[in-house]
Amino acid sequence: MQPKTNVQFDENVFQNIKRTIMNMSRASRARAMDPRYAMEIPEDIGIKLNNGCNLRCKHCYEWNEDGFHWDMAKSEQKREIDIEMVDRILAFSRPKKSKLYLWGGEPLYYSKFDVLADRLEKDLRTTTICTNAILIEEKMDSILKFSDDLVLLISLEGFEEENDAIRGKGTFKKVINAIDLLLDLQRKQIYRGKISVSLTMNDHMISRMFEFMKFFEEKGVDSVYFVYPWYISPESATEMDQYFSEHFNWLQPYQSQSCSWHSFTYHISPENIPQLKEEIRRISKHTWNIRIRTMPALEEDEIAPFIKGEPLVGMKRTECLSISTRMDFLPNGEVTPCKFFPEFSVGSIQDRDVKEVWHGELYGKHRETLSCGLMPICSRCGLLYHYGR
Repeated sequence: MQPKTNVQFDENVFQNIKRTIMNMSRASRARAMDPRYAMEIPEDIGIKLNNGCNLRCKHCYEWNEDGFHWDMAKSEQKREIDIEMVDRILAFSRPKKSKLYLWGGEPLYYSKFDVLADRLEKDLRTTTICTNAILIEEKMDSILKFSDDLVLLISLEGFEEENDAIRGKGTFKKVINAIDLLLDLQRKQIYRGKISVSLTMNDHMISRMFEFMKFFEEKGVDSVYFVYPWYISPESATEMDQYFSEHFNWLQPYQSQSCSWHSFTYHISPENIPQLKEEIRRISKHTWNIRIRTMPALEEDEIAPFIKGEPLVGMKRTECLSISTRMDFLPNGEVTPCKFFPEFSVGSIQDRDVKEVWHGELYGKHRETLSCGLMPICSRCGLLYHYGR
């Protein structure tokens, strides 16, 4: 269930949604016949440009006190994807005009971002950049080069007090200044993309989510996303350890003290669930003048078990199609079918062709394994809800 909005899809958004639905239907039918099925060229490409970030947010599974990036070697913490690898990814996906999702770390912190912008100016795609917005003003000239069909997905965890407690002192004002600058350039048709704001639900903002939505509706951003924390309970993480050792023992061992799913520890306090449900009801009763989404789109009876980390899959999802329609690259060139979890690497484009990895034996084996059912951690992955059925 999603809150109501007066916003009508423009033709470009409508075509993108139509394209996604058609490809999901095609992939679902094909996987029923062949569990190793993959599109010839993936519909979507995710590139984690870097591991480094200029913030240390308290809810971040990468860089908070439990974040798995701390287990990396120093050289790996600073790792960025080579621009030559990006060139090969773009060349492979160019015939399909695959949509791009750029993230990190912090993608605007990527040292070759200006070079990347030059590449994308000549190879325009539907592109989303997930950013903390701290460097938007500094990188604006580069952003404007490929702002046609660009979505800047800007993370903000509340108003000044609530946000700065999570993201660091002064970050709220910097982000609002960046959003105001983008809105001004958008009105002047200099910035031609979309501006979206993403809030990860947290204890201190539960009673102010409606107010937060009103604030950005009045500002005039294009979309606001309210995201449930991707909390993986210790019990589910331990269950996943066992599942991984039994079903994926054919993968190269991942060099880390513990697996990344043990880092998804941030969660809402259970005692705040009733108030959260009430705030969601309040938001859902209102009809908004900008686009609004909760992620995932949980029904009310799904909220409590999801927040508590219980083994519940929301939205009645039973099948992940991203493993057949989307390809994700890590900064070291490794390819993982499961975006958030580097343990699932099925090869590297450092020493292999992109197409060879996408249609390779290990990727096929991963798809076949998941055709038998979802993993214990799948319910806490956004790709399941975006690409699943």
